[in-house]
Amino acid sequence: MHPLGRTAAALLWLVLGCGGPNPQVLDALTASYAGNVEWAEVTLEKEREKHPDDQSVREALGLVYYQRARQVLDNDGDELRYLSYLELSVDELVRAVELDPQDPDPHLYLAVIDVYRGDVDGALAGIENAYRLGPSGIACTNLGEIHTYRGDLGKAREWTLAGLRRGAGEGPVRFNQMLIHWHGGNLAAARRDFEILLRDHPYMLQTINIARLPRTPQRFDEFAGYCCGSPGCGPYFEKRCDELGLQVAPRELSKEIVLDELRIEMEKRRRLDEVYRQRKELEIEVQPAEDVPPAP
Repeated sequence: MHPLGRTAAALLWLVLGCGGPNPQVLDALTASYAGNVEWAEVTLEKEREKHPDDQSVREALGLVYYQRARQVLDNDGDELRYLSYLELSVDELVRAVELDPQDPDPHLYLAVIDVYRGDVDGALAGIENAYRLGPSGIACTNLGEIHTYRGDLGKAREWTLAGLRRGAGEGPVRFNQMLIHWHGGNLAAARRDFEILLRDHPYMLQTINIARLPRTPQRFDEFAGYCCGSPGCGPYFEKRCDELGLQVAPRELSKEIVLDELRIEMEKRRRLDEVYRQRKELEIEVQPAEDVPPAP
């Protein structure tokens, strides 16, 4: 997924406010985007101490905590630190919603977490809420991307074309087309899309679901390798990964950690539901916490 209404020139996203972007937040996100997530974490935690009710700081810190959660689980296999960072990330993003219920971005980032957790239906609900709050071209392409993961390629194409009409730009639209072609089995078209992205929009190939790749892939098969090797991408392309001889990397968590993930999810939904019961005019819906499926 791509940050709403933002481009790579803004380094993931620009935090807008009455006084303009918070320079410390932008510096931290620049560092995070370049791979220095630890420095970004420390910087934003200091900003939170100084400005506990700054929504932009909370949102950025939630994003950085998510990136840290990905690092410690994907790279180190450390379940306990992963769970700690996951809880911190969700808490900060929900706090960002509480501070500014009309900002669509925290919903998007919470949906990215759902994609990583394998809850693609929960992610769809979050991205639909982000679209209701900010129906931009990028919001449309995000819906197209999540429908690709769900295997509904008809809706994926419809939302991607809607994104094109609403000015999402060629990069996000072409990225979706690459995923749709690959998911649909048209590998030749996916490779052509990749070559266009690499030539004209290489920034689109530098992240998968807002997680930075080690380097910009130079061939489609290299991109596919990153996707198949990521729990936030590979499970949704399992058949296509297998066709390329690539192994999908599932998230292998203990039952205790899965149960704790569900506890975090239920608390998230409870808090979001409380926010939007008080703001009916925004027409935002949150699946009740009691509807969270039990752990397998």
